[in-house]
Order: sequence, then C-alpha cells, then structure tokens
Amino acid sequence: MFRKIVSNLAFSPALVGQLGFYAKRLKKEEATRRVGLIFTALALIVQSFAVFSPPEPVNASSPSDFIPGGVSTLSGYLSHYDANTNNIKDLFTTLGITRTNVVNARAGEINSKGVYSWGLTSRFSAAQGERSYTIKTANGGTRTFYMRPLSNWDTGANVAGGSYYQAYIGTASNGTWFALTKICGNLVLKVIPPAPKCPTGTVGTYPDCTVPKCPTSTIGTYPNCTTPKCPTGTTGTYPNCVTPQPTAKCESLKITRLINNYQLDATSSTANGATITGYTYVVKRDGKVVETITKSSSSTSYTAVTTQTIQGAYTVELTVKTSLGDRAGPDCVKTFNIPAPEMCPQNPSLLKSSPECQPCPGDTTLWIKDEQCRASVVLTKTASNITQDEVDATKTTAQASDKIIYTLEIANHGKAPADVTPTELLDDIVEYATVADAGGGTYNSATKTLTWPTVTLKPGEKQTRLFTVQMVKEIPAMGTGTSDRTSYDCKMINVFGNAVEINVDCPIQKQIVEQTVAQLPRTGPRENMLFAGVVFAVVAYFYARTRQIKKEVRLIRRDLNAGTI
Repeated sequence: MFRKIVSNLAFSPALVGQLGFYAKRLKKEEATRRVGLIFTALALIVQSFAVFSPPEPVNASSPSDFIPGGVSTLSGYLSHYDANTNNIKDLFTTLGITRTNVVNARAGEINSKGVYSWGLTSRFSAAQGERSYTIKTANGGTRTFYMRPLSNWDTGANVAGGSYYQAYIGTASNGTWFALTKICGNLVLKVIPPAPKCPTGTVGTYPDCTVPKCPTSTIGTYPNCTTPKCPTGTTGTYPNCVTPQPTAKCESLKITRLINNYQLDATSSTANGATITGYTYVVKRDGKVVETITKSSSSTSYTAVTTQTIQGAYTVELTVKTSLGDRAGPDCVKTFNIPAPEMCPQNPSLLKSSPECQPCPGDTTLWIKDEQCRASVVLTKTASNITQDEVDATKTTAQASDKIIYTLEIANHGKAPADVTPTELLDDIVEYATVADAGGGTYNSATKTLTWPTVTLKPGEKQTRLFTVQMVKEIPAMGTGTSDRTSYDCKMINVFGNAVEINVDCPIQKQIVEQTVAQLPRTGPRENMLFAGVVFAVVAYFYARTRQIKKEVRLIRRDLNAGTI
C-alpha cells in the first residue's frame, strides 16, 4: 500500500491525503509495538529470574537424605565426603568406593528402574524391597543405612517408564556401577551388596570382629601357634630340659586319704652324681593353686600332709629339687576328688545353687542364656476408617475430617522375654492428619514420633496399641515433594512391621496440575531463554520496521512540500 501511494504521488497530488492517513496509522502502530516490545522485555527479565534463581519447594529436603538440600557440584559432594557427613565416607569405604572413584564420577542422568536408592531412615517395608545395611563407623560405633528400589517413588505417568534424576555417575574400584544423586546426595546402586565380613585375620560376625590369640602354653602369632620344644641334645618337657648325664628323677607320688587330711608320699632317684635338695608339692583345685608345700631334704623320699575340705577336683603336682634342677613327670602328678555339688540341669557347667542356673521361660529344658532361648518379636499393623463404617482404611479413600484408627500388634513368638518400646514414625501421616488420640503414648511433634512405654513380652504373649488420627478439614493442595516423592503424594504411608498405605482425596486442582506437569516436555534453562530471545527479536524487528517506514513518510512529505516531487 505504501509503495503504491508513493509511486503514484507525482501523477496524482490528491494522494497526499491518503499519505497523511497512512502516517497517522503508522504512529498508532508504532505506539502499539513499543508497548509490545516493553512487555516482551519484562517477560524475558522475569524468565531469567526463574532460570537463574529457581524456587525451591518447602519440603525439598528429607531426613533420609545423605546431604540435606543436595549438591550442585561434584566438589561440593567431595566436601561432605571428606567431612564424613552422616558417615557417607565410612559407607563408601565399606562398599569399596574410594575418593578417587568419586572424583572420576561424571554428571549425567539416571532412570529409577532397576536401581536401589540408599537413605538414612526406613521408608518402606521388607515386602516393598527395603533392606538394611549396618557398618562400622570411624568413631568405633555402628550405623544402619536403608536401601530400597528407587522406583518406589514413581507416581502417575512415571510408573511405567520410570523417573529421571540428575546424578554423578561412576565406577567403584571393584567394577561396581554407582551414582550420587544431586537432589539429596543419596547413593544409588544396581545390586544389593552382600553383608560385610570380618577382615582377614579376625573372627566373629561383622561388626563384632576380634583378633584371635594363641592358646596358653603355645607361642607365635595366630594361626601360626607352636608348642615350644627342648633343644636338640637335651631331654625332658620344655622348659624342664636336662642333659642325659648325670640324672635325677621324680619316681612317684602317692596320695592317701586320712580322716580330714590327705597324706602325700613322694619318692625320687638320682644317678651319676646328682643329689636331691628338696621337694615342692603344688595343690590345685579346679586348675587353680590353693596350697604350695616346700621342704628341703636330701632324702629320696618325703611325706607331707595337706588339709582340703572344699568340694572340687584336685591335682597334686610334685617337683623334686635336685642339683640338676627341678624334676617332675607324669608319675608325680596325682588327682583326688572331693565330691562336687549338684550341677545345673540346664547347664552342667554351673552349680545348681548358682544364680545363673535358670530355665528358659518358654522351654524348661533349655538354659536361660542358650542361643535357642531368645525372643522373636513380630510387628503388624492395620487401619480402619471409623467415619466410613469402620472399613479397611487401605481399601477406601480418606476424606477431609475422617477419623482413622490404627491398630498395632506386638507378638513374641520366641522362648525368652523381650523388652519392646513401640514406636511409630508419623511424618507422612501428619501431612494430611493430626493425632486425635495417642492411645496412651507420647507424641513428639518435633520428631513426628509416637512412642509408648517399654513393655516386657513373655514368650507367646501378644499386646496391641491403638491410636487415632483425624484428617484435616481442608486437604492441602501442596505439590509432591522433590527429594522425597512420598511427601504430599495424596497417600499416607507408614511402616510398623508391614507398610500401611491409605489414599487421600486430594483437591482436583492438585491432581490436574501434577498430571499436566508430568506430561509437559522436559525443557531446561537453555530452551526457555532461547524461546524468549526469539520472541523478543521478532517484536523488536516489527517495531524497528514501523519506525523506518514512519521516517520514510516524513521525508516524502517534506519533499512534496518543497516541490521536489
């Protein structure tokens, strides 16, 4: 249109009116496009804030996270590794993951299918694939970690294909694949590692490992224990080694019981110039020395008397003092018994009068400290929605203000008493409900834990605990947690032996938004800024073009007024 008016203006000066009308339209168009350019620039600035300073959800961290709040750089993760935050260095050392392995890890993305996520707290039951793993810590104690399928956190559209997580991916020294998630710092493995074993040279069950020692009367370092022998060219039993000539020998020892005493008759012999200098009797009861009788004498026989009244097994060891040294032997060791008291029926190594001689409460044929005499506590849990006619709460959807009764059952199926402190972690429940009745327990709002006093369960005994929660009047529409996807996921999950999962009637807007977000294409800061830049360039182009045409119209009108056209 502009070209047509300008080309015909020399032939029809009347067209100058249309040129003026066109100039007014260009002025309005310029104002409109200027406003569009300003709003586009503002939108680009707002978008940059969202990219470079993204919002964080209020529940971005979980007590189960290795590193609360996660990390954004590998050097940040190494700082926590060197500080042994939450004993992650101790865990990695046990699993064979070195600092060099962590340094060599590379940033990438992992899928939740077929891998196990480690955490500091228990979240799922054994039936849902959760396992515990206990290690020794650098300070001499122990710590338990929990591993469970990462896919347990998948919801909605992610159940089939899995969820994706940003992580640092590496390989341990033993060739095992591992990943360190950025969002929480948790370790991810493809396999469940075997339980740690005691190091070579130690015995026991990990982490209770001990270094064995050589038995008494042997020398060396276990297991290379040896019994010392007399040097070549000597005879006797070490350390009583003698040369063949001259000779002296302890011939015999005879024990005769008197009324309240025991007569000890010793005989010895010498040859080749050896002489007798004395006798020593060592009286032992149950392996412990109770009396030593020493007498100087040059005679080849000697009689001594010992008085013993305490019950037990006695051994008398005779040593003949000679010019060649002490002489003893099997013929100079005799025993006698003072009848032992009645022994414990369940453990013959104890006296019946011993305080430890007690039968197992669940089986009187077993000793109370026998390995088979132990407790076996089984925990189970159910829930009923009393607002909805006391139906099984796991088979219905909890509505606002509903009341739900949880029933905890503690049963001892073992043969020994067991001290049990019933404890319930309610962190996932109190997101949608409050504790209406603690059932005799104590609720700690800081740790979100409900605890009952410790009870002693006899063998075969069963006890129950009840507590009630009431759903809030208005179900919150808060988004599902980023680090812990069981947080605000429209479900109440907790574990007491078995896991109980109750669906919650969340607001429809939450369900629509989360379903829509899950189906949106996955874009990052680069794509968003590129799109905003293209829009800004297009708007700027049309604004500049309008200003250019407006200037051309002004020049043409000036030339027309000057008569050059």
